[in-house]
Amino acid sequence: MSNFHERRTDGYHFWSFNNTLEANSGLDPKLCDSIVASAENNFDEALLMPNNKLKSGFLKERVRKGNTYFDSQPWVYDLIWPYLHLANENAEWNFEISAAENYQISKYTPGDFYTAHLDSLGTHTTKFNSPDKEVFHDKTRKISLSVNLNDPSEYEGGELKIFGVPKTNQEIGTLNFFPSYLPHEVTPVTKGVRYSLVMWFLGYPFQ
Repeated sequence: MSNFHERRTDGYHFWSFNNTLEANSGLDPKLCDSIVASAENNFDEALLMPNNKLKSGFLKERVRKGNTYFDSQPWVYDLIWPYLHLANENAEWNFEISAAENYQISKYTPGDFYTAHLDSLGTHTTKFNSPDKEVFHDKTRKISLSVNLNDPSEYEGGELKIFGVPKTNQEIGTLNFFPSYLPHEVTPVTKGVRYSLVMWFLGYPFQ
């Protein structure tokens, strides 16, 4: 049991790195293409919960529709961690972060969406206690990341909306970091295909 004590912050609602406002600030589009290619033949129906509960039915159909693939390639983490540390500092969150879950690659086709939800409350009520994942034990999601993996000209709709943020940048390679306790959603895709990489960074719960 950790004696760590940390509270939520009054820092920024999100922090973004993108190639539009500052050249080469976001991910290289070629790297984004490589991430998509690694998942293209492995997508499965998106679940609401990792233990397969709510895989189908009334609630599932009204909360989330899409396809996902989970992976844990070291080079992807090596690529993302420096951005995470910069966002954590620049946004003035300064959260204690010590682990990251397997990342998720999402594929949204016409009609797919994810209604407003939280990734975590950041408290003891949402901490991990899985015995087979010791590095996650007693930790919870504290920072979430969504990376746009393809050009917005390839689809319509599919906008990432974060509570308290007027608008997020949809350009390919953009990294949007935000506290996991903020409500967010992906609006329905109406045309084309939208790809994104989602990652959750863990630490001891807020007190």
